[in-house]
Amino acid sequence: ILFVGTYILNGRILCCHDFFIGLVGHNVTLPCSYDAQTYGVLCICWGQGNVPRSKCSSTILSSQDGAVSFRRSPRYQLQGRMTDGDVSLTILDAQWDDAGMYGCRVEYPGWFNDYKVNTQLIMEEGNPHTNHSGFL
Repeated sequence: ILFVGTYILNGRILCCHDFFIGLVGHNVTLPCSYDAQTYGVLCICWGQGNVPRSKCSSTILSSQDGAVSFRRSPRYQLQGRMTDGDVSLTILDAQWDDAGMYGCRVEYPGWFNDYKVNTQLIMEEGNPHTNHSGFL
């Protein structure tokens, strides 16, 4: 992971940036998680582009009360356990045009304390005999 910037408030990380390498033709999972044991199941959204001041840019997936409420494409999935705070985005059968910036927002109650992760997805040619993706 390459953190370009990290912001902390009241002992909680609020925002960070990282880069991630995905393989064309493979599933790619962009990580995003929070402490659901402490805060419960929260509303989240994933968008294309950096996370703005509120909500998500070009929303591709969002959830409320632990259930997906919007999905732009069936290729966008939350395959982790949302009740454990795993709201990582999985892009099924990732392609070259999936490259770009993605933003995850976890909406904590209150003002100006949402958790935000901006991830730059870089796509590379996939090896048909491997099934992995990773951090840069």
